[in-house]
Amino acid sequence: MEEVQSQQVRWSSPNIGHIAGDLAAATISASLVTPAVAIIDRSLVEQAAFKQSILCGLRRHAIGALRQPSLFIFQRPFGIVWALYVATYSVANVTDTIGRKLEIAAARTITFATTMLANVPLALWKDIRFAKEYGTGRGPDAKIAIANISSPVPIHNKSMALAAAAVFLVRDGVTIFGSFTLAPWLSDAIPDHLAAHPHVKPIITQLTVPVLTQLVATPLHLLALDMYTRQYRVPWLDRIKHSQRYVLSSTLLRGVRIIPAFGVGCLTNMELRSVFHAKFSR
Repeated sequence: MEEVQSQQVRWSSPNIGHIAGDLAAATISASLVTPAVAIIDRSLVEQAAFKQSILCGLRRHAIGALRQPSLFIFQRPFGIVWALYVATYSVANVTDTIGRKLEIAAARTITFATTMLANVPLALWKDIRFAKEYGTGRGPDAKIAIANISSPVPIHNKSMALAAAAVFLVRDGVTIFGSFTLAPWLSDAIPDHLAAHPHVKPIITQLTVPVLTQLVATPLHLLALDMYTRQYRVPWLDRIKHSQRYVLSSTLLRGVRIIPAFGVGCLTNMELRSVFHAKFSR
């Protein structure tokens, strides 16, 4: 009984403000990283499906965003990616705040689990929407991307689509674990003589560990895209060879993509949380 009362005391006044700060930090951070992530993800899908030059796709979508920013912001790709990262950052922030306030021993494990529960279905939804609209030739503005192919990619195998979704799930688990669990843990493990300032350690790990996870996540991502865009029987060895044609360039680009999404985005989110928490603690 005394323990319950002490937890209620710890969960008093400024904590609602802390949660509001968590949500504000998540929204601002997601808005900051969404443009780059949306452009890169769409370009990767078009490269994997149509052998389109990745630089061509990046240039075309970036120029379109700069010329018509309002149209770009209110298009479906932006909204899908924005919703994904707002939800991911918000759940991670709020879970971490509650865990710390209640002094839960397994707070980091719980934060990882809840972040996975929020991120994985939304990331899967995002990937399937992108693959369907920009990787099959059936999307609303797919004509430019498929100008050099004769017909849309056939879509007819539900079991293959489900298998692709499962591979996407594994890929997301690797990325989330590296970004929200492994990076903070390695930050605490960095010796003080290598990085004495407390802010340097999380910057180092948050900008490197999520990027390194793409060495594992990118081959899975390419395989899942191939399984979704070519939903017909293909020998597995041929499918793997076909899907990994662009593994080097895709790994580099997804590493760059991770920097805003789980590097800069997470760092911005952490700094804004600190500011908002300090403000509401006064």
